Amino acid sequence: MAIGQVELAIRVAAGLFVIVAPTLLFLGLWRGLEAMRDDELIQRAQQRARSMESDHGGWNIDATAVRAAATRADPVPDEMIACDSCGTHNRDDVTYCQDCLSDLSGR
Repeated sequence: MAIGQVELAIRVAAGLFVIVAPTLLFLGLWRGLEAMRDDELIQRAQQRARSMESDHGGWNIDATAVRAAATRADPVPDEMIACDSCGTHNRDDVTYCQDCLSDLSGR
């Protein structure tokens, strides 16, 4: 069964549309987002971030309280083991730490 000239042209046009349309739509979206970008807002956010960095973030944290909280040892449940590297609580049937991926099988 031979394909007619019109049917062939329709299939080629549909194939080209399927290939070219997503690229054109993406480029249009990209250009639209570029046009909507507010450069003044970005500059103000960057200036605010720089000023907060120079003020040490504006946070007033007691360093001794942070150290005490970090060194305090919480009890580990029986079915859990603590990682030697990072202290994360893991199930006792796992081979690697879920946080730092250290080997736990040597226990």
